[in-house]
Amino acid sequence: MTRAPAPPPEVRRARLAVAVTFLVHAAVFATWAPRIPSIKQALHLDNGALGIALGGLAVGLLVGTRLTGRMERAGRTGLAMRILVPVQAVALVAPAFATDLVTLTAALAVLGLIGGMLDVAMNAHAVAVERLYGRPIMSGFHGLWSLGSMAGSAIAALVAREGVDVRVHFIVAGAVCALASAPFLTRLLRPDQEAAVTGHHVEVPGGRRPPVPVVVVVMMAAMGFGSFLGEGAIADWSAVYLNESLGASVGLAALGLSVFSGAMTASRLIADRVGARYGPVVVARAGAALGALGYAVFLLAPGPMVALVGFAVAGFGIGPAVPVVFSAAGNTGTRNRVSVLGPVVSAGYLGAVLGPVAIGAVAHRTGLTWALVIPLAFVALIFVAAGLLRGAAGGDDSGGGKGSGERAGPRAADQTAARAHGPANIDG
Repeated sequence: MTRAPAPPPEVRRARLAVAVTFLVHAAVFATWAPRIPSIKQALHLDNGALGIALGGLAVGLLVGTRLTGRMERAGRTGLAMRILVPVQAVALVAPAFATDLVTLTAALAVLGLIGGMLDVAMNAHAVAVERLYGRPIMSGFHGLWSLGSMAGSAIAALVAREGVDVRVHFIVAGAVCALASAPFLTRLLRPDQEAAVTGHHVEVPGGRRPPVPVVVVVMMAAMGFGSFLGEGAIADWSAVYLNESLGASVGLAALGLSVFSGAMTASRLIADRVGARYGPVVVARAGAALGALGYAVFLLAPGPMVALVGFAVAGFGIGPAVPVVFSAAGNTGTRNRVSVLGPVVSAGYLGAVLGPVAIGAVAHRTGLTWALVIPLAFVALIFVAAGLLRGAAGGDDSGGGKGSGERAGPRAADQTAARAHGPANIDG
């Protein structure tokens, strides 16, 4: 197996900076979510009012993902990240100081807006770093996002149990996130480095893929939509399904999301190595097959223990879907866009917002078991359309399957590294 040349130290430092950004992005939202009951009680909101406030967050996220096109096309997301990371940490504090439904909704809309912009920026920057590495590293970033989410929510739950005031909690958490990330953000790729590998004038590594038609973009967006929908469905409905459909206790039912998230994190942390060997199409297709198997197991399970096994298998299978789809989108362009990452991320958030709502509406008419077939259908779509993901790191434009990463990686790394650093630095 031919290995890509070791990246220069500055590229390795940029990888660490992106990793820290993923951790902080996840930790901010994981800090907010467990304190929702405290804020709801403090503002005397009913469920309907809380839904309006959460709608503000969702709208902010969606709008934020659509505001990054210019910086993404110019290959200047590093500058945006240096601003957005501390601003997001500050925005976390605002919901704690809300005085009514209007101010809470506005605060959450701003938090969502910043979070959505940062999501696209950090994934676009990850694509640039990944190109310079010449091998897959995107799944690792998303695995760290999952770890940050788990750690942030665990800390928030502990703080809530101790009765710490939400305002104190959010101020401290925001300060820690901003100050801890600041030294790393200086190590992101310089604008000229990033633009050299992702700017509008730069060809995708390998230089052989023509602009794709709209139908390919739509299919990628559908895969992003389905990936987020599958995660959101488990987050919102797994406990209800285990408790009401399978008779699990409340405590046991809560484990559904835990085993799903843990398995997803584990698969993301190892998916890059598998992708480097076999290519992104194999990763996506094998993951979708495992995900579909997991869904089938818990939907047909006779009891909660078997269902928990199904949740674990499903999480392990669909875990790499989002990073592989995002990596492919970042390396896929149309005649008017160097990258379709922004629209695909937006579609993903749309799936996270609309999916659980749609499942609830269908469950009201047909029952929750049948409603949970909806995300299973999108997992099947990923399996069928996985061939479109050859553009992800580790892929090969001329084909897919085993060894594709071996053929494309070093040559792509040579080309992109030469443009960003000059031939003298290609070997690190």
